[in-house]
Amino acid sequence: MKAIRWMAMIGLGLAVLIYPLIAGAQEETKEAYRLDTMVVSATRTEMPAIDAPQSVTVLTSEQLMASPFDRVEDILRSVPGMYNFRHYALQTNGIYSPMKLRGVGNNRLLILVDGVPQNDNFNNAIAWVAWGHIPKHVIERIEIVRGPASALYGSEGLGGVIHIITKKPSEERQTLVRGAAGTAETYDAHGFYSQKFGDFGAMAAGGYAKSNGFYLQEDPASYNIKRYRKVWQGLVKATYDFTPASNLSFAALYYDHDMGQGREYFHNDCQLDQYWANFSHATDAFGLKALLYLNRADKTAYQDSANDNYSSAFRDEKFKGTYTWGGDLQGTLLNLDPALLTIGASYKEAVWKYDEDYHGSSRDAGGKGTQRFVSPFANLDLKFLDEQLIFNVGARYDWIQTSNGANWDTAASAGKKPYDNSYDTKTEGSFSPKLGVAWHPDDRTTLRASGGKGFRAPSLFELYKVHVRGGGTYYREANPDLDPEQIWSYDVGAERFLTDQLWGRVTFYQSFARDYIGDRLTGTGSFGGGKTRYEYKLDNISKVDIYGIESELQWYATNFLTLFANYTYNVSRVAKDKNNSSIEGNTLPNDPRHNAHAGFHYKNPKWFNLSMYANYYADIYFDNENTLKNDDYWTLDSSISRRLTDNFTIYFNAENIFDYRYPIFLSPSAGDTIAPGATFTCGLIFEF
Repeated sequence: MKAIRWMAMIGLGLAVLIYPLIAGAQEETKEAYRLDTMVVSATRTEMPAIDAPQSVTVLTSEQLMASPFDRVEDILRSVPGMYNFRHYALQTNGIYSPMKLRGVGNNRLLILVDGVPQNDNFNNAIAWVAWGHIPKHVIERIEIVRGPASALYGSEGLGGVIHIITKKPSEERQTLVRGAAGTAETYDAHGFYSQKFGDFGAMAAGGYAKSNGFYLQEDPASYNIKRYRKVWQGLVKATYDFTPASNLSFAALYYDHDMGQGREYFHNDCQLDQYWANFSHATDAFGLKALLYLNRADKTAYQDSANDNYSSAFRDEKFKGTYTWGGDLQGTLLNLDPALLTIGASYKEAVWKYDEDYHGSSRDAGGKGTQRFVSPFANLDLKFLDEQLIFNVGARYDWIQTSNGANWDTAASAGKKPYDNSYDTKTEGSFSPKLGVAWHPDDRTTLRASGGKGFRAPSLFELYKVHVRGGGTYYREANPDLDPEQIWSYDVGAERFLTDQLWGRVTFYQSFARDYIGDRLTGTGSFGGGKTRYEYKLDNISKVDIYGIESELQWYATNFLTLFANYTYNVSRVAKDKNNSSIEGNTLPNDPRHNAHAGFHYKNPKWFNLSMYANYYADIYFDNENTLKNDDYWTLDSSISRRLTDNFTIYFNAENIFDYRYPIFLSPSAGDTIAPGATFTCGLIFEF
């Protein structure tokens, strides 16, 4: 009842805000343009979103620019079924990606940029950079495909795919510079350029941002400092059109950050450089796509120690020379009516190198490893009854080899003797099928059902790295014998245009996961300063059952105004836990039972552009034992902009307008982490 009351209040407030906009608009309402939305991520070939066998959401460039956020993870907050359990003020999230989709998260969602996998297999750099490495101005759209995607994309595709697709250079020149300032002495400056020169095209974007950050504790300790950030980012892209149906593109990305994590000697540096080339060619009978990529990441995590109450630097964790490279080739037969057959193969290799430097000591510790994937795949679409009935079937086999694994430490630590371990080459495979159907009983309605398997291979980080955090209070052993995580999922749903302007969708989903990788507590010990050391080992410990319902509405009220609302009811429970049977039946942490969003986008060049997002979350646990809980909280975010002249636009962004300091994490040992409250940013855009 509490959730219903709050959402009713939010809905009433939004109605009051938007009524004048509707009443004053004299334009005809929009056509049902969703029918024309195309996606490529659901089947690896372009198709209308309404024909996709799985539930898909597409965020357009216009929607991205209307958001008050710059980072992809924050923009995705209001997507049905999605939950971001981190606040960007944390600056980093350690080794876990913060996004969950339908109860599946923690690096179990596959992230793609122009087809390039961003889950790096060795040190989870994507979690560290918070997906802020892609400048928002270069993104054409983001496709979110729900449900297992391993049949198309392999490892990490347990919960779905988030595919960031960058723009092509524009026919006419587009150039802009942007500057902004905001809360916590936050400043940023960015630029964007795009233009075609005949068959050639060029695009570039980049900038710099800094912030003094926030305290994320109610009562900061003497050693706590604000979590600052300094970020450089840039992306360049060049294209060449051989023919209207044949083109080549090359892109390069650079990202560099220095981010504080709340204590003077606890911070991190991260540098990414990525390169990728895409080629596509199509005839009436055949389509060809090829991809080559190289992703490199250099990171240093600076660590302190609880022995001296975090008052000095203790060690530096260095990930230098780590990289992933790979390729993807697929061909599609286009004239097999009523069939569309795609066959291809992928290759990926990850190389991980890790070294620890200890201040004032000759101690040496580290790890290394190599992981290779060879993966043939196939996808078949069949259309019947004048394309009213669409069947989809696909499968992929991933051959996985892990080699050159080793870890070492020349000094005793945490009661452990020095060690120097080398591990045998390990080979395994994973077969991932999928099946889906979409049926259009009339031109307003789509009924769909899909099911399939997803998996995630254990990363080199999990296999070989001994992980120490909290100044030494958290000690986790690696496990070279980990098995891949697996999930079987299905969903059934319907979407319909209830009127020409009102669209709705409802979906029921259920998943059964096993071999989830998690920490198994192996012991505790005393620590300097009266603190306790908790010792863990990674293991395949859990079976998880998940089910839920997604519902959403969009009302294209006028050419200027779109309203939306969505609600997700999700239950994620531990079905079995080898380590602790007492938590069986408990809810997974950081996963709200109730997740609701409502808002609108108003775009009128004569007046102003205004977007508003109301967010509500309820029943969130923060521990496996379900003893730490936040009943509910809600936030309101907004963005408003106005074009002052043909060249100048001013904008104002606000997050958490009512300044509610909700908990991000609750922990009796490490202390509670609290969101910073209201933040505001004002900026100016100059286009020429």
